Amino acid sequence: MSTITHVFNSHKRIENGRVVSHDFVPRMANLQYDFTGRRGIISVIPTLSPKRATLYKDTGNVLYYRGDDPDFRFELETWPDNNTIKRLSVIREDRNLEIQYLSDHQDAM
Repeated sequence: MSTITHVFNSHKRIENGRVVSHDFVPRMANLQYDFTGRRGIISVIPTLSPKRATLYKDTGNVLYYRGDDPDFRFELETWPDNNTIKRLSVIREDRNLEIQYLSDHQDAM
């Protein structure tokens, strides 16, 4: 499996479509992919234990994943000018909750 580790500088908690908090606390995400790039394991330290997910849609700069646990969906967005990670959203369908982990714009490596 290939692994991408990324540190986000802030995160927003969105409940019922409304931002209820925005914290500037770093969080580290690990994204592990199989050889096809369609199946993976997503985790956020220290808030999300590893969750398996499958890619179901790619719109260019946003990848959409369904979790093996049907209550979870994930969105991974990149900056369109350099393809570095902009946002990881963890979406809980059962709670109408979204946590957006956000990055500043970065130069490509």
